[in-house]
Amino acid sequence: MVILNYRSPYLRRKLSTNKKNNDGTLARIELPNILPEIFVIILRYIYSGKLTLKEIDPLDIIKLLVAANELSLQELVTYI
Repeated sequence: MVILNYRSPYLRRKLSTNKKNNDGTLARIELPNILPEIFVIILRYIYSGKLTLKEIDPLDIIKLLVAANELSLQELVTYI
């Protein structure tokens, strides 16, 4: 979770305001505008710092750009 906090201001805000449930687990963060397969690409980028656009479908690149912008991943937005 430390890496998510460091790399994404959006996720930092979400995680810092995320209250624990009564059973001690963190509440779920919903990202309704981001498809799971796009979020997986973003997570790989956040944790590795690498992304190869030639392996991604052009339509997914657009979705990735929109999602990166929503998550305040400026470095990724600039790269795309």
